[in-house]
Amino acid sequence: MPGGEPGQIIDARFELRERLGRGGMGTVWRAMDMALHREVALKEVRPPEDAAPATEAMLRERVLREARALARLNHPNVVRIYHIVDLQPHPWLVMELLPGDTLQTRAAEGPLPWGEVIRYGRDVLAALRAAHEAGIHHRDVKPANVLLRQDGAAVLTDFGIAAVADGNSLTMTGSIIGSPEFIAPERLRGAPDHPAADLWSLGITLYLLAEGVSPLRRASTVNTLAAVLEDPVPPPVRSGPLGDVLRTLLVRDPAARPTAAHLDAMLAMAAQQAAAAPAWQPTAPATGPTRLSPPDPADSPDPAGSGRSRTALIAGLTAGAVLLAGGLVAALLLGGDSDAGAGPAPTTTGEPTGREADVVPPSPA
Repeated sequence: MPGGEPGQIIDARFELRERLGRGGMGTVWRAMDMALHREVALKEVRPPEDAAPATEAMLRERVLREARALARLNHPNVVRIYHIVDLQPHPWLVMELLPGDTLQTRAAEGPLPWGEVIRYGRDVLAALRAAHEAGIHHRDVKPANVLLRQDGAAVLTDFGIAAVADGNSLTMTGSIIGSPEFIAPERLRGAPDHPAADLWSLGITLYLLAEGVSPLRRASTVNTLAAVLEDPVPPPVRSGPLGDVLRTLLVRDPAARPTAAHLDAMLAMAAQQAAAAPAWQPTAPATGPTRLSPPDPADSPDPAGSGRSRTALIAGLTAGAVLLAGGLVAALLLGGDSDAGAGPAPTTTGEPTGREADVVPPSPA
């Protein structure tokens, strides 16, 4: 199924100018709206050549769902959607063009100054609060899905797997979709969608930006999921005034996490503390980010009272809990909309884990 080409005119209106990113779900283009004489972003959502008709139909419905979710939001920290071109053989989303970096790009530079991390956190939190008030759970908050405006404001994008309170579901029964190292542990256990899960993902994102390492990422997807379920989050050591925020937010009981309003107040206080102590701001080493190396779950002792051994947990996940390659998951989810990876990792070998997965929660103990 051929994709777009530079110079191609879409819907007699949008001229494709430049590829901005490419992934498993297609390509994002810089384009010119010839009617309004402005640049826009066109998201070309294209299934693989060998995709089954059912996969193509679900992908098309997911595109429409993303468009509807974005259309319900009018917020400066949420990417704007202008139009949808529902053509054959695949649809296109016409969106606000944000030519700046992503938080994924910034994360690759190493630990960021506290004030900058806090500013990004409050921006994304504001976007999430608007989404939650509209009955939308993002379900895939991560650095690659946060774009930066030229003025430095953070903008949440990619609502393609969002859960919308419309009574319909596009997720297969018994499955969960998201990015393993950022997904909330309760979602792996099959809990219903809740704002607290998005706040956990935001917390992992802020930890990565402040500490320079993804705290629960491991050398394989299975071990990453096991870490999300059971491993303690390493105490932050470079986060300064953000440390208390991260420790309070990254708890596995969603009911114990702060509400969005409380979290915003905590971030505002941390911002004041960061501004009062500029000399403590972390800087990236000249040779690149420092990468901490938490132990692999297979080599770690079981947390007290876990009720099952780490070996049994990993075996259960391996036996069928994670569906990654081929079929619906590869067609719809793998790769996102960027050529880059998911950010710094504590390990440098093994299967990359910064990708979306369709995860079947383990059976209760």
